[in-house]
Amino acid sequence: MNGSGASLDLIFDTHALFWLTADHPRLSKKVIAALADPDTQVFVSAVTAWEYGDLHLRGRLPGSVSLREMRDEIGFELLDFPASAWRHAEMLPDLHRDPVDRMLVAHAIEADLTIATADRTIPRYPVRTLW
Repeated sequence: MNGSGASLDLIFDTHALFWLTADHPRLSKKVIAALADPDTQVFVSAVTAWEYGDLHLRGRLPGSVSLREMRDEIGFELLDFPASAWRHAEMLPDLHRDPVDRMLVAHAIEADLTIATADRTIPRYPVRTLW
C-alpha cells in the first residue's frame, strides 16, 4: 500500500532519516513535499533511533549528525516501541530478513503511521509507505 496526499503522519526508516539530514539526492520528492506541509507529523521509532545511533557511533553514516542534533533540527517525535506491536510482528509474512525493518513495520501498523522508506520490500507488507 502506498500513501498519498500531502498531510501525513510519517515514521522514518533509518536510511530515509539519514538522507533527510544529509540533504541526500536520493531523498524522494514525495517525502520532501509531505514534510513541507505543516500538518505532516514526523516520528522516529525507538527501533530506528537505536539503529541510527549504532551506525552513527560506528562511523557507518559518513557526515551524519547525532540523533539529538537531528531531533533539534527536524523536530521529530521519538516513539517508544509499543509492546503490543509484537502481535503484528509475529504475524508478518516472511519477506524481510532485517529484524529492525520488521519491527518498524509492526510499529507503523500498530500506530497507524506511514513509513518513509526507499526499501523495496517494506511496501509488500500490509503497511502504508511513501517514497
